[in-house]
Amino acid sequence: MQHAAARCRALTTRRPPAAAIPPMRHVDFMHLVRLSEQACEEDAAAYRRSVWWFAMFGYAVVILLAAGAAGTLVVVARAWAAHGLRGWMIWVGLVALALLWVCLRALMTRFERPEGYRLERADAPELFKGLDRIRRAVKGPPIDVVMVDASFNAYIMQRPRFGGLVHTNYLCIGWPLLCALEPKRLLAVIAHEYGHLRGEHGKFSAWIYRTRTAWWRMYVTYERDDSLVSWLLRRFFIWYIPRFNARTFALARQDEYEADRIAARLCGAEVVGQAWNEIEIKSRWYETEYWRQLWRRAAHQAQPDPMPHAEMVARLLQPPPEPFAREALRQALQELPSYDDTHPVPKDRLAALGLKPGVPAWSRRSALALLGPVVRRVAEHFDREWWQEMRRDWARHREHLAQCREHIQALKPCAAALSADEWVEWARCFEALSADSPAPFYQRALARDPQHPEALLRLAELQVEAGDAAALPLLDRLQAVHPHHGLAACTMAQELIDRLQHDGQEMEIALRRRWRERRERFEQLEQEAWEAFVGAHPCAGLGEPDWSEADRKSVVDELIRTPEVATAWIGGQHVAAMPGRSYLVLFIRLTRRDEELGRDVARYLMHRLPFGGRLRVVLVDLDVGEPELRAAGAQPIYQRRRR
Repeated sequence: MQHAAARCRALTTRRPPAAAIPPMRHVDFMHLVRLSEQACEEDAAAYRRSVWWFAMFGYAVVILLAAGAAGTLVVVARAWAAHGLRGWMIWVGLVALALLWVCLRALMTRFERPEGYRLERADAPELFKGLDRIRRAVKGPPIDVVMVDASFNAYIMQRPRFGGLVHTNYLCIGWPLLCALEPKRLLAVIAHEYGHLRGEHGKFSAWIYRTRTAWWRMYVTYERDDSLVSWLLRRFFIWYIPRFNARTFALARQDEYEADRIAARLCGAEVVGQAWNEIEIKSRWYETEYWRQLWRRAAHQAQPDPMPHAEMVARLLQPPPEPFAREALRQALQELPSYDDTHPVPKDRLAALGLKPGVPAWSRRSALALLGPVVRRVAEHFDREWWQEMRRDWARHREHLAQCREHIQALKPCAAALSADEWVEWARCFEALSADSPAPFYQRALARDPQHPEALLRLAELQVEAGDAAALPLLDRLQAVHPHHGLAACTMAQELIDRLQHDGQEMEIALRRRWRERRERFEQLEQEAWEAFVGAHPCAGLGEPDWSEADRKSVVDELIRTPEVATAWIGGQHVAAMPGRSYLVLFIRLTRRDEELGRDVARYLMHRLPFGGRLRVVLVDLDVGEPELRAAGAQPIYQRRRR
């Protein structure tokens, strides 16, 4: 699974993002997926043969196009030799040459080497001994390269060479994962990944996975190419790739279950289940709390001490707070199966192993014991890279936190006369500087203005996070007075009701029904507004962004912490279906041109940027050009400083 800035789950394999798959009606895709699941259940061998033939059909089409282009070039060459050069020969020859080039590029998809710190057997003999044991048990191919990267993840990647005749097998283990899990649980994760390569079935599944990735990359390569030849190939991709993904869906999901069974056979089902539970909880804490706490230290440290990857050695082994652990696990177990992801949901994965979910017994020592003396060098490697990338942004964030402190000092003498907006501003500054709850400040804001939208929303969020039933009246008021926050209010209310019932409180059926009906109404309204927003050209009707200075600072702050972003511009759009909400278009340019990475970063920012309206993230140089967005009036808001 691809990730941006180390935000991946473990016990997964990397796959093409669903958003990058060529368009197909969702109902048609689901129908094809169900047919593949039925075929797999009725006759697995016949189903695998049909998948193989359909995969070969795709390659055959591209090969035939290439052969046709090569044959055309031969005909043109002979005609030239027999009759001399004619004008038609030039045009036909150029088209055939372009088609041949496009087809050859499609067939020679490159897989980049994973980035990270390479481990040799002498660096980590205990780790390599564990890998040898797993390989012998699985009867899988050897691991050629072992890497440590900065993600909370572990995966095996087969990188084709010499036209796919040979493969280099890379095992990548995330540094945070090494810090968070004990050795036997880490080896269970690796056994799961190794399970994808077991025997002939494993080789076939791995080949299908690489083929899925290759087709997706082919589509991405030619998605923005306006030439006639690329258009021809792209039309085939649009028809073929969704059907190939749907046809192989059951195989990919079956392969995940089989990899789990192999890991359970080698390491024990209980160890696999404990590993999953610990990963799920700690990875959520790592994403939501670890980096937030680190960046708060900029208020009193010119440079983090200890540095983040060195600090992970102790911090990620510590159990998260018990309420956080229970809530993280509850949320994970509420996930529903989706045809957007070939991986089973956590509840189904545990059930398949015959396990019951629960907060695990936490690891007592980290898997760094498998690395030996190289641990310090690896931590220094990642900290050096991180600081080189982030040192100027750390200084900038430090300035921002200093301004927050000054703003609080300026507000304190006037506390008795502060407006609701000023109390909200104080709350924001307090939240940036402290891990304590800012709820009292939002309560003071509501005392000044009981309908203040941000104070209502944020106080309700804090109370929902704490599992406090007092949030329900606030959410009721929020959805009634501010319809643009209606869906958020309904979602939080349903989440809180589920949590309260899970904790043993009786909840009225009528209350559940009322919030469900409200949510359905707001979902329809939101869908209409969102379709109008994303259906418009990102530069159409662009105007001044409707946001506060605090919103601007928060967005810039998040961009600082997203090292893939080099430059950003912003613009506002009006959506008639939701007049009370601010709609912004954020244009970002990456530090390097990489569409796969760009889509990942865009999706991450759309979900994580701290902005109360709706945000659309557009990639500059891929979706729009810089001259176009500047002409439309987009305003520059962020430029990463050169090192």
